[in-house]
Amino acid sequence: MPFFRPLSETAPDFDRNLPWPIDGLAYVALFIGPISAGPLVGMLTSHWGAAGVGLLLGIGISFLNGWLTDRFLEPWIARNQTYFQRGIPRVLANIAAFVWAFILSGVSMLAPFAFFGSSLLLRRTA
Repeated sequence: MPFFRPLSETAPDFDRNLPWPIDGLAYVALFIGPISAGPLVGMLTSHWGAAGVGLLLGIGISFLNGWLTDRFLEPWIARNQTYFQRGIPRVLANIAAFVWAFILSGVSMLAPFAFFGSSLLLRRTA
């Protein structure tokens, strides 16, 4: 399902009689995953600057992913919607969506380390 535009604009080839092949939880993971994973590193290392960097990058990743999904992926899924109704292609498409969500969350978690370096791990909190 699209993030920023209605489905009729994003995917005009969408067949309303068929269910959307990608599970809704994958879209939740794609959008919320990077936003929540970014600050997690800063909180675990007790560094609020890292939490801020992770949050800002997570928000940027989520919105960029939403825009790219609306622009390119959703129209392609709508054109191939009947193909994705079969068992194995539907399962593989959902696995790919969840893997992509985990990759984006991982990038968001690594951002504070890229910004602050290994000092996040080496600093003393006591």
